[in-house]
Amino acid sequence: MLTQAVFAGQFLSGVDAQVVFHERLAWVIFALAAAQIVLAVGLLRAGAPHWFLVASIFILIAEGLQLGTGYGRFLGVHIPLGVFVFGVATWLMLWSFQRKPFEKKKRV
Repeated sequence: MLTQAVFAGQFLSGVDAQVVFHERLAWVIFALAAAQIVLAVGLLRAGAPHWFLVASIFILIAEGLQLGTGYGRFLGVHIPLGVFVFGVATWLMLWSFQRKPFEKKKRV
C-alpha cells in the first residue's frame, strides 16, 4: 500500500507511466484483501477476535471502492479513502505483531 502512494504521487506530479503500475498494484492489493478474509476466517477458529474478520471485510470493500473511484477519476474520494485504508491496514499489521496468544473460547 505504501508503494501505491509513491506511484500516485509520481503520477500526480506528471509522470504518466506510473499510473499503469498504480493500476496493476491495485488489483494485487484487492486480491490480497480477499486472501486476508480467508485467513481471518481461519484465525477465528484459532480464537482471533471477530473484529479482525469485520476489519478484513471492510478493507476488501474499501479496496473495491478504491478501484471504482480510481477508474472513475473521483480523486476527492479516492485519495482520502486511500489514506484511511492505509491507516487501518497499518493498525491491523501492528496488532498482528503483538505477542498475545488468542484466548480459547469456552463452550458452555
